[in-house]
Amino acid sequence: MSTVAILGAGFGGLYTARLLEKELRGKKEAEIVLIDRHNFHLFTPMLHEITAGKIEPRHVVWPVRLLGRRWRLTFLERRVEAIDLDGRRILTDRGAVKYDLLVLALGSVTNFYGLHPPPQLFQFKELRDAVRLRNHLIECLEGAEQETDPARRRTLLTLVLVGGGCTGVELAAEIHDLIFKSLLRFYRHIDPKEIRILLLEATPRIIPCVGESLAQLALETLRQKGVEVKLETPVAEMMPDGVVLTTGEKIRADTLIWTAGVRANPVIEALPVAKDHLGRVRVNEHLHLPDHPEVYALGDCAHFLDPSTGQPLPPTGQVALQQTKTVAANIARHLRGQGVLAFRYQHQGDLVSLGSRYAVAEIRGYRFAGLFAWVLWRTVFWAKMIGVKNRVRVALDWAIGLLFGPDTSRLEW
Repeated sequence: MSTVAILGAGFGGLYTARLLEKELRGKKEAEIVLIDRHNFHLFTPMLHEITAGKIEPRHVVWPVRLLGRRWRLTFLERRVEAIDLDGRRILTDRGAVKYDLLVLALGSVTNFYGLHPPPQLFQFKELRDAVRLRNHLIECLEGAEQETDPARRRTLLTLVLVGGGCTGVELAAEIHDLIFKSLLRFYRHIDPKEIRILLLEATPRIIPCVGESLAQLALETLRQKGVEVKLETPVAEMMPDGVVLTTGEKIRADTLIWTAGVRANPVIEALPVAKDHLGRVRVNEHLHLPDHPEVYALGDCAHFLDPSTGQPLPPTGQVALQQTKTVAANIARHLRGQGVLAFRYQHQGDLVSLGSRYAVAEIRGYRFAGLFAWVLWRTVFWAKMIGVKNRVRVALDWAIGLLFGPDTSRLEW
């Protein structure tokens, strides 16, 4: 019996495991082993709503071991440290795992573009990032409420977000709403005019995944809210008390959030195969490594050139989810001695939330914004969540939030 090892329980890894198990159900062609350092799948599109207090943290995680209960699959909670391609071994913190076929779906890490992040920098990729940021924001308001030094007070009430992609824009909008619509009423000694939220983007526009008109509309919406958006403003240096821009301007802030980009997981970057400048392994039209047909890669780990555009596909969940179908089908066909299929990407559109009751959307060439787009954003991502229990919990969180507002307590974990 062959062993198919899948590294990572994010969108790419988890959905590949589910689809492959269905392809092989009732057969004894292979054993599926899923490896991840967490024993849960995190639904990352809703992380910013955790920070905003609109959803409880445990409602966006799904226990991976449920796969082993329902399907013929083994889950190993381990940290992947290296991959021996020639020996077909995965080296982990709890020993080596042999494989016959391998799927690389370890995701990505934050790309700092050569800058050195200070210890207090906030990234925004994991559940603890969202909760930690929420606690910090409340702590800043608590400190500013009692601070008598004007300079220190300004630093406490200045928030800097670096990166104007979907994550940065959605997070900036939610942070604004959390502070101005939920928290400030409890801090009588803080003047709303003292709070400064800055979004820094190195390129000439935000959210490049949507058309120019929607990006401009999103920019105007953020500015109307009071978020300062600085375009073509790269960060030259990060410091413990703020950032220095390439223009020489220094912005002092106690809150620095980095959402400016990603690169491949270091384990993927260390592989002795052809890679791109982001460390992603280059795959062919079948989504496997040209020199190692037993190794497949997808999502943030894979550099795949779209034949229709000649450009590499972006590291998004939408791309990873579509690639899982081809990877699972090709592994099943490989085990049966059949020819493998070529992957074809079909862009389905993009949805970007801009806070309470407003979003922009681009679906199959149609562009719209406002309340309907926001309802569509919630509906689409809610439907994509794994587990009926999680969907029910999130729906209840939203209903309670509409009636009573988001939770404003600081979580001590």
